[in-house]
Amino acid sequence: MTRLVAATAAAFILMFSYAYAAPFLSEQQARAKAVNILKGDPYGRTPDEVSKNIKQIQFAQDGNTKACGAKKIPAWEFLVVVVTADKDQFNNGVIDGFLAVDARTGKILCANLPLLD
Repeated sequence: MTRLVAATAAAFILMFSYAYAAPFLSEQQARAKAVNILKGDPYGRTPDEVSKNIKQIQFAQDGNTKACGAKKIPAWEFLVVVVTADKDQFNNGVIDGFLAVDARTGKILCANLPLLD
């Protein structure tokens, strides 16, 4: 019984330490994840349109981002600026904010951008 418990504990430790030690996404991989998150109106209908609206990319190893504050997990953060035709929406027709994605998975951590699901 003791061996079974020890073996199970060892398996969990290996499983969780491997997941935690997963490599970081490259800037190019992180950008592709961000483009997929943002794709759609008003950020752009095609990957090229969305990419043109990404103005800056920053790797935050400590997880301290403008969109999320201190998350304590590494993140890629994207400055997104979109000028829309409708000057009555957003800030005089301009969307200006940040998207942060998990540096290992590319899943959205948080954003201060409108119209994201």
